[in-house]
Amino acid sequence: MSKPQLEPQEKMELLASLEALLGYMKSLHASVGVVMADVAAIRNTMFDDPEEIALYKANLRLAASTAKPMADEATRSYDDLLQEIADSQQFPN
Repeated sequence: MSKPQLEPQEKMELLASLEALLGYMKSLHASVGVVMADVAAIRNTMFDDPEEIALYKANLRLAASTAKPMADEATRSYDDLLQEIADSQQFPN
């Protein structure tokens, strides 16, 4: 079976789609990182003193500040995806 020959425009669109897919995977990874930060804050609180909710909040703030750049990047990536989808829609008159 021979490989289908793609037009230059099709190749560019395929590369753009692959680039977007990698960006979304990166965003997913960042989102999981944010959840892991919350779990780490809970774990640290439980090990230090289960009754100390203030310590949990401090640990969560620290973990959240570390994860914030990743969460911001994930949000931007999702916004870009939504914009790309909206721009690609062809509405007939």
